[in-house]
Amino acid sequence: MKFSILIISFRSFSILKECLMNLGITREILVVENSNSVDIKNDIQKEFPYVKFILNNKNLGFSKAANIGLNSVKSDDVLMINTDVEIKENQISNLENEIFKSKIDYALATPYSDDLVDFISQSKFDKLFKNYNILDNKEKFQKVEFIKGSILIINIRKFLNKNLFDENFFFFFEEIDLCRTVKTLKQNIYVLMFEKVIHFGSGSTSIKHQKYVNFRNWNYLWSSFHYNKKHYGFLFSFFKHLSKLFRYLIGVLIFYFFSKNKFLASKFRFLGLWASIVGVKSIVSAKFLD
Repeated sequence: MKFSILIISFRSFSILKECLMNLGITREILVVENSNSVDIKNDIQKEFPYVKFILNNKNLGFSKAANIGLNSVKSDDVLMINTDVEIKENQISNLENEIFKSKIDYALATPYSDDLVDFISQSKFDKLFKNYNILDNKEKFQKVEFIKGSILIINIRKFLNKNLFDENFFFFFEEIDLCRTVKTLKQNIYVLMFEKVIHFGSGSTSIKHQKYVNFRNWNYLWSSFHYNKKHYGFLFSFFKHLSKLFRYLIGVLIFYFFSKNKFLASKFRFLGLWASIVGVKSIVSAKFLD
């Protein structure tokens, strides 16, 4: 059993290069670049000629890029990682061997990482999901109901087709939505506690900090509203987010005079939430990274 490795990248040559240097050359590796950077494509293929490369020519969002990649890899067992994740070749081999030997019945899995602990134990994305403290026991394979999307091991055979991700999500909540699909299909999600990887966070792009922060603030609120609307209806999502809508609007008016950072945070959260409410598609947020 060998994984196909899928990497979604966005204008991140240096960190993509570091990521690829850790992965070895014995597996299929596919990079899907969510930009029109021919230079990144040429430089990567020159230094890593064994790496397959898809250039999307524009930013299509994480979900669409992931679906393009999943439909292009050969194996039905896919290790999908962000460029800001550090995982070594020997760790990948160990994950493959342990999954094969144990014959765990999984749809999604992820190795352990420090930021995964709080994410699983404290996140309140959906009342449907139960929170766990994954450090409570010493099992090698810990069953959970949701995991982060920074590194995913995907068993494509457990899904109806290879378009796993809802392409309405541009950034954020796409993995939570996928975990909900897994739960609906009555399939299993595991944390593989015997391997620990490093997720540096917010490192998948070379975009200037403030642009990236604005982009994240807009998309988090857009995706939060869309996720709840998709699964619980417009009215539920509207009333769930109504207090936030007014809070961010008030923040825009107040912080304009006192704090540029808080003003921008309130502004882009309000705009993202409002755009989702009125039906603006999330792909418009790509302009914030130009």
